[in-house]
Amino acid sequence: MRATAARTLRRGFVLPARPPWGYGVLCAVAMALPLVAGLAGGNPHFGSIAALGAYLTAFGDLYGKPYGERARRVLATVALISAAFWLGALLSPYPAAAIVAVGLVAAAGGQWDTFGVTPTLALVVGYYDALPIGWTPPLLMAGGGLLYAVLALAAWPFNRLDPLTSALSQACTAAANLLDGLELDEEEWHERRQRVSRAIGAAATASASFHSSDDHDRTPDAYVGVLRRVFHETVALRVLVVGMGEVPDPRAAVGALAGALREAAAGSAVGVPVALSAVAAYAEKVKHATTKAEEPPEHATAKVDEPAEPAENADQAAANAEQPEPANAQASAADAATPAEVARLAAVRRCLDRMVAAVRTAGLLASQGVHAPERRPRLAWPELREPGHAVRVGLTTALAMALMIGFHAHHGRWFVFMVVMAMRSTYGDTVERVVLRVAGTVVGATVAALILAVVPGRFTIVVIVLVFGTAGFALREVSFGYWSILATPLALMLSDFATTLDWPAAAARLALTAAGGALALLAARLLWPRGEGGKLRGYFVDLLVQHARLVRTLAEGDLRAVPERIVLAGDAAEALDESLARLAKEPPMREAPKELVEAVAITRRIRDDSMLLSAVLSGQDGADGDVVAVLDTVADQLEALARAVQDGKEPPRLEQLDAAGRELTARPALRALCEDVVQLASSASAASISSRGMPRR
Repeated sequence: MRATAARTLRRGFVLPARPPWGYGVLCAVAMALPLVAGLAGGNPHFGSIAALGAYLTAFGDLYGKPYGERARRVLATVALISAAFWLGALLSPYPAAAIVAVGLVAAAGGQWDTFGVTPTLALVVGYYDALPIGWTPPLLMAGGGLLYAVLALAAWPFNRLDPLTSALSQACTAAANLLDGLELDEEEWHERRQRVSRAIGAAATASASFHSSDDHDRTPDAYVGVLRRVFHETVALRVLVVGMGEVPDPRAAVGALAGALREAAAGSAVGVPVALSAVAAYAEKVKHATTKAEEPPEHATAKVDEPAEPAENADQAAANAEQPEPANAQASAADAATPAEVARLAAVRRCLDRMVAAVRTAGLLASQGVHAPERRPRLAWPELREPGHAVRVGLTTALAMALMIGFHAHHGRWFVFMVVMAMRSTYGDTVERVVLRVAGTVVGATVAALILAVVPGRFTIVVIVLVFGTAGFALREVSFGYWSILATPLALMLSDFATTLDWPAAAARLALTAAGGALALLAARLLWPRGEGGKLRGYFVDLLVQHARLVRTLAEGDLRAVPERIVLAGDAAEALDESLARLAKEPPMREAPKELVEAVAITRRIRDDSMLLSAVLSGQDGADGDVVAVLDTVADQLEALARAVQDGKEPPRLEQLDAAGRELTARPALRALCEDVVQLASSASAASISSRGMPRR
């Protein structure tokens, strides 16, 4: 537990990106204006209610999402917090009813994403404020929320596409960085590869928010499709480029393509002609080298049915490049290339040609600007979550409220706040949230108390709100640790703006916050389920089935469907990976089974092998019979492996595939695919006999 807390604190205070300071200023102004208005009108309590409305609305906003989605969320939040605040005030004389109401509202927040935690916080504030029942307080809270909505969404007509263009730009930059990293080691390459995959996924999600079923302008989708093609060709190119030797080096062409992608990310196409020239120059070097090449020696084609033509059998060509070469076969860019190098160069050139087409399209789309149809905000059904989580959150929050009934006139709200904010869908996530929240509360509340001790007064509080609000909401988007430090005193100032803030009150809040964190941990330890291990089998079976379908698609020669199959196979791998992460966060927080972690890594290599095979086969009229036979065998073995795992039987040994891998010297892409599938079967066998890996049903 101590090591987990230390690790959480280290991760929680890392800044992986630049905070959006302009957004922080907007949130701070939305909270400070009602406070100033309340002081000027002689009713600071009303000002604090409106400021809380702005705070809670900003808390529930979806910063960085498309404006239509944000508008729906903001308007729903304003309505929910106003109703919840009124309900809390109505139930103030009836503690038993308030306990039930808090539990139900918290459960709704755990079940529907649109609710979130903000209505529960508003209900607790309304209960503890004990205001006279009427329409004025909830209308003030709604007014503060609408003030934030106006400030946050006023620029909608001018920058409604900002989230989309930002997502596309980030994906384009990530693709350029991947191109520049072709010669990185495996770990760094994997990190960049994952970054591109996530960035393209985020761009696809953002694009989906800007069209409906009757849209005719699908430019954002076209941009995403172009970036996916660049990603797939880059993965294939890495396998081909490694070990190129002294034959014409494609790095200059690759660097120019990466530069063109960065220009496209900035909305310009000026780098595209430079990239085209660099690729054309490389093509001339390849032509000069390959025209002097000698005929393939006999030993290079001994394992295939017919002699390989350099420009036609690129799979064999790319493969032969991995064979040791005689000492006298080394050639410079100006001399003749060996037959193996000729084949590899042909495959590299085809990859670059396809990438040129994709980069040219990206530059065109960037120079023209992204076009998306106008859409007004529309109501949508809230997203459902796992119902068990909602029940657990509701019960724990109701218990927290019941324990604090005796503190009705004091500071019991902070205990309930901590429980509501700390509860997460796993025990491990709850531990992390409690550690950061308690640490942030101690630091933030102490800093705020010191400032008030030196310069007391309500206008000092307004200044603190401006400073903490700006920094807090800007840092919230990049670091929960810093947000925890700044959010706690911010909420404290807004909630108790009309009351005296002294040292005993600060100490009571700190103690109640720590106690609320302890209750959240206890509830997560006792109530949260431990059944993720039972789901691993289903995820693993789906992983095997999707990769079998991917290989089958290659065997059938349907290369247009390969990118979609790669996405589906990647989604299955991600689902298993996420399940393993959840398993690691179940009490008592053990590590995920290493056999299945290894299986996820192996399937990533299988997808890379498939991308390379797709790139190689696209330069031919079709795969020959030997290639199709091997691919069909691979797909059959993956399906058999999936059936064995599904039935809880020992996975079959893949002697046939293992032997094929050893014999495919002239076809390295196929050899790598066979070897990876054999390793996958080994991992499946190790996982099936491990009780903590995939429990038998």
